[in-house]
Amino acid sequence: MAIEYITSKNLFYLICDTLKLMDESLIKHGTRVSYIMSKMLECKGGYEKFEIADFMLLGVLHDIGAYKTDNVRKQLTYEAKNPMPHSIYGYLFLKYLSPLEEQSKMILYHHVDTDKLQDVDYQYKPETEILKVAEIMDIWHTAFGEKFDYHMIERYIGTKFDKRACELLYQAVEQYDIFNKLTDNSYHNEFEESVEYVLLSDEEKEKYLRMLMYTTGLKKESMVADTIETIYVCKEIGRKMQLSEMDSAEIYYAALVHDIGMLVIPEDIIDAPRKLEDAEKNLIHTHVELMHKAIEGKFSQNIVDIAVAHHERFDGSGYPKGLKGSGMNTKQAILQTAETVVSMINDKPYRKAYNKEDIMEELNNGIVSGKYDGVVADTFLRYYDEIVEKAFQKAQVTLTTHQRLLRNYEQVYKNFTK
Repeated sequence: MAIEYITSKNLFYLICDTLKLMDESLIKHGTRVSYIMSKMLECKGGYEKFEIADFMLLGVLHDIGAYKTDNVRKQLTYEAKNPMPHSIYGYLFLKYLSPLEEQSKMILYHHVDTDKLQDVDYQYKPETEILKVAEIMDIWHTAFGEKFDYHMIERYIGTKFDKRACELLYQAVEQYDIFNKLTDNSYHNEFEESVEYVLLSDEEKEKYLRMLMYTTGLKKESMVADTIETIYVCKEIGRKMQLSEMDSAEIYYAALVHDIGMLVIPEDIIDAPRKLEDAEKNLIHTHVELMHKAIEGKFSQNIVDIAVAHHERFDGSGYPKGLKGSGMNTKQAILQTAETVVSMINDKPYRKAYNKEDIMEELNNGIVSGKYDGVVADTFLRYYDEIVEKAFQKAQVTLTTHQRLLRNYEQVYKNFTK
């Protein structure tokens, strides 16, 4: 289970660091909103510390839809002019792909004026009002700088914002001096203290880790399919090689996160329908180091070692370290082989998919030259049809959840904005 390989606190920070790869300013906004929200909830009372920590994680994720629907570098524009696309996508993303299914409506409504929600009854409505106030406070505090005055919100009480939520804001200012701490960044200390109370079940950890896999779809939809297919090819190879449950689990978690570094790479390079320039290749190669930085110290070292070696090759021709066979193990070789096979099986912007004969020839040549681990590659070749059929069938089942999100987005948007 996930609990053996990553703690709740480390998973919280892994989520933050993964989203930071796409845009650092937006995750900083999320953490500040999370902090303001936590202090307002403390003033409200009635929550255990671990419950507040759960809401803090939602606060960090509240704008996750913007990574998909908006230019995240123009936050003021999309927050002010048309916030519903990212609210709806974020709601569906958390509803279908995270443990926050029940709380996800908070994201759907976090840009809807209070007076328009009077007849709408749903769980976590008070917390949604708190989130709305916390977010606008951070936006104003950041935008106005020294001219910021939290009392500006008073003109919107009863229309845009809930009176009780605003009262909790005033209490938080009085009791915790939140805005001075945001200004001098000392709020980080209290934020980190609260994160210590994050308490996730094994099932919740598993869902959050899978959610991280789906974040690659915020950049490019096909990356989700590639990762899921790689996971199942790894599983099928491992089953044929009779790996232990622990070894299989370590490969699985490494495969889940192995490509999160690609979130940094510009789409025009990922989608380039041509041979890349050397500088562009070097930029793509950095995705491994960026992923390494995000997961280092959070997962067990075995998982880190597997993930960071997914582009190494047994003859030393891989990257980023140019490791050779003697410096690697079977678990690393399985992810390398699976990732290579999935890449060849699928179309790429610059080439058509390889056929079975070409894939087998590539692997056989790689065994002879020492590029691929002979035992792992030979196992795949001997069971090629069975492994590919089972892996891709299972991958398609898993992908239906993500596809349901994409299908429902347009429908929810139409219903919500008509």
